[in-house]
Parts: sequence; structure tokens; C-alpha cells
Amino acid sequence: MSTITLKRELNVAKRLLLRSQAASELPDIISHADLHHQWPAIRDAIDLEVQRGNCGPLNTEILEYPKGAIDVRPLSRFSVRDHLVYDALAYRLAPAIDSNISRNVYSYRWDPKASQMGFPISAWLRMRMRSIRLIKRDTSLRIAATDVSSFYEHVDIATLTDDLYAVTPDAWTLERLGRFLMNFQDINHAWGLPQGSDASGILANLYLAPVDEYLRKSNLKFVRYSDDMMIFHSDWNTLRDALAGINRILRSRRLSSSGSKTRIWEPKQARDFLDDTYKTALAYSIDIAAPGSKEELRHYFREITDQEPLDMRDLKFALNRFRQIRDDYAVQWCLENLRFVANLAREIFNYFESLYRGHQNIAKHLCAFMEQGESRSYPYLEQRILRYFIKAGIRDEVMLERAWGILQDRNRVRFPREFAARYIGNHASLSESQLLLHRFEDEPENDMRRALLVALYDANYCSPRLLRRVQGAFPDLNWICAYLLDSPQLPLTGKAVSWL
Repeated sequence: MSTITLKRELNVAKRLLLRSQAASELPDIISHADLHHQWPAIRDAIDLEVQRGNCGPLNTEILEYPKGAIDVRPLSRFSVRDHLVYDALAYRLAPAIDSNISRNVYSYRWDPKASQMGFPISAWLRMRMRSIRLIKRDTSLRIAATDVSSFYEHVDIATLTDDLYAVTPDAWTLERLGRFLMNFQDINHAWGLPQGSDASGILANLYLAPVDEYLRKSNLKFVRYSDDMMIFHSDWNTLRDALAGINRILRSRRLSSSGSKTRIWEPKQARDFLDDTYKTALAYSIDIAAPGSKEELRHYFREITDQEPLDMRDLKFALNRFRQIRDDYAVQWCLENLRFVANLAREIFNYFESLYRGHQNIAKHLCAFMEQGESRSYPYLEQRILRYFIKAGIRDEVMLERAWGILQDRNRVRFPREFAARYIGNHASLSESQLLLHRFEDEPENDMRRALLVALYDANYCSPRLLRRVQGAFPDLNWICAYLLDSPQLPLTGKAVSWL
């Protein structure tokens, strides 16, 4: 009997992990370049572990990622090995799952020919265009909109497991995936599906399939993106009954609708809700650099920032267009409101990075933010700020002092500490490099040891002798050591080290 292998799915998981780094909420300090450097050997080692039933997760951080000024969601940060195992197991089941999902579902759809998922923004836009076509075709349509409260957290793993066994006879994969998910719940302050992985999105689609079937049997037009649903009908009572039916199904699956996000839009409201004609026209005028387009974008930005509460979707649109034309008009507002829109950190810092040259005001204000003790409450901003300074190559004494404080505080979550180490490594003196080595020797966590090794490499204080010694003492750091021994150019800084 031939041995079952996960190598093909691990190849897919690795490719999609690397593809996602630019848009990741928690990017790796070197974009997993060490993983890519020696992938066949790493893949084979992981595959052997999974064959033996060692599925993990072995190392998980549960992080509170901002959804707004106050709300957070629990984001699961796995080790790269665990991330690959989870994704590969889900991708192995993805074709069977996807064949059971309604065509009205747009999120996390699997393309078996390309062995990958489409880009999320493309899928969301397709769903939106489908919705616009429906309400334009029939102007009497109302829309019932709803989603699920804390959806991923409340997925019942036992119920999901029953669903999966009904979908596929692949007991080898099901047993390992089930063990991974149960271990995730047993060893963490978390439950349900891990958030932050596309694998969870695939599984979540199956969990809500009964809702799709209920709507199909009710002859209702609908679209769904993960747990966000829109149902179309001209009769208010029909939509109200549909929402009640959905809620009954959700309760049977340990879920409930979000009361604050459940509503029925009247036809005109529905058209206003979906019709982005103004933004489409504005985006086009910016694309062709039409006269007055910059001034119109600035006017639009003033309007949306005067509203309360802020519309995050509109704000993202404006920031991405300011980045496109490299207009610094929104910079001051972003700097003054960072803590209130921390959930838009990715968009804000992509915008800032488009303005590196000739904009010292950004660095000055970011330093002032980091000097405040309350920056500790915003680790995602600290991470993005440190990453900004690394990519811009800015040496600042205040920032260096703050980075040392973050690095040495083991009570902090790990990801800003990793970027703090890299920033220090890029500007370290000889004595500071020696202190970094001391921090490495005194650090108990392998992920932080990896970051400190990268920092030592940045500082040109990471000799082949040291790397070989680390390989012998810490087998879990073999990937990063083997990578650094090849004297690579590290992502982010592009700095090269050559040994004499």
C-alpha cells in the first residue's frame, strides 16, 4: 500500500503563504525567505511529521486584532510549520468542499485547475457586481442584509467534523485535521476556527451551507461572502421570514445573527447602499489624471471624515487613491487618528510608504506616538511603525531607544518585538550587536531567537561559526541558519552581507 503524502498540498500552501505576505495583517520579518530558500527539504520533513500523526499546532499566539477604535477579534498566529500543515490539510479537502457550495457564495472559492483560491478583493467585487445587476434589473427589490456574530469563534468543531465526513471519504486527512482543530481549542484561550488563515474560510463555507440550501429551496435570490449575506425580494414580509428562518438554522449550529447588522433595505436604500457610481467615476478620473480629480478626491475625503461613525470602506478607498497619486493631503489626519483607525494600519502605512521622499513629518509624528507609553496598547501600530522605519532606512535615536524597550519586554506580544529586533540590527553599533547576541542567548522562544539572528545578520555580527554553532544547539533554527549561511539579501532592507 502506497504511503499517503501531503507534499502537493504543502507546495500549494507554501505558494499561497508567500503570495499573501504583501497584504498580510502579520507579515513575516523576512517574508519567509528562509522557507523558500530550502523548500524541498522543509516540505519533506513536514510531510513526514504529518504522516506520523504529528499535526500540531505546537506554537500558537492568540492576538486581539483591532476591528475599529474599540472592537477586536482574536487572530491566531501559528508557527510557519503549523500554518502550512493546517492550510495543506484544508486544501486537500477543498475541491470536495467547494463542489458542495452554492454558486451564490463568493468567498474562499477553490479553483481545482489552478490549485488555489482567487484574490479576496476580486471575489468581493464579483459579488457586488452581481448584487448591482439584480437591483438594476428589478427596481422593486428590497435587500435583507445580515451576518453572524463572532462567526469563526462559534463554529462547533464536532458539527463541522460531521459535515466533513459527509463530504469526503478521506479519513486520513479528516483525522489529522480534526486533531489539529481540537488541539487548537484545548491548548489555547480560543475556540471555533482559527482566524487569520484562508483554510478556515474554506471550512466556514461548508458550515453555512445549510443556510444556502434553505434560501435556494425558498426560491430566494441571494449572495454570500463568508458570513455576510444579502437576500433579494420585493416583499418585506418574505424577507423578514427568510431572516427568521436563517436564524433558526444558525441556532441549530450554535450561531446567531448580529442584531446590529441585520436590516431590510427599502428599494431606494438598497440602490444607494450598493451603487458606487460616484466612487467608480472618481477612481476612473484619477486613473486618467483628469483635471480636477485630485481636488475632488480631497473634497470626498473631507466629507467622509466629517461623518460619525466613519465608513471604513470609504476611508480605505480614499487612502488607496491618495497613495496612487502620491498626494499627502490625508497624512496629517491619519497621524492624528492612528489609534482610532488601527484596523486600517495596512492601508495607512502603504500610503505613508508611497511618500518616503520629502516627508519628514511622518517620521517625526510616528516617533512622538512611540514615545508615549500608551503605544503599548497598539502593538499592530508599533509593528507597522517599526517596519516603516526599516523600509525607509531611517535612523532615529528616539525610535532606537523605543525599539530596545519593546525588544526587552517579554510581556509584550511577539510580533512587534521581532520588528524591533530588525530595526535595531539595521543600525546597531558593535557594542549593541554584542548586546543583541546576549539577548539571543537569553531568549526562551525560538521565533524570537530567529528574529534576533536576523538582527545580528543585519548588524554584520553573525559569522558562519556562530550560525553553525546555533544549528547544533537549536535544531528548530536550522532553516534560518542555512539561509543566512548563503549570505542573502534580506527582504525589506535589501541589505547584503559578504564575509571576508
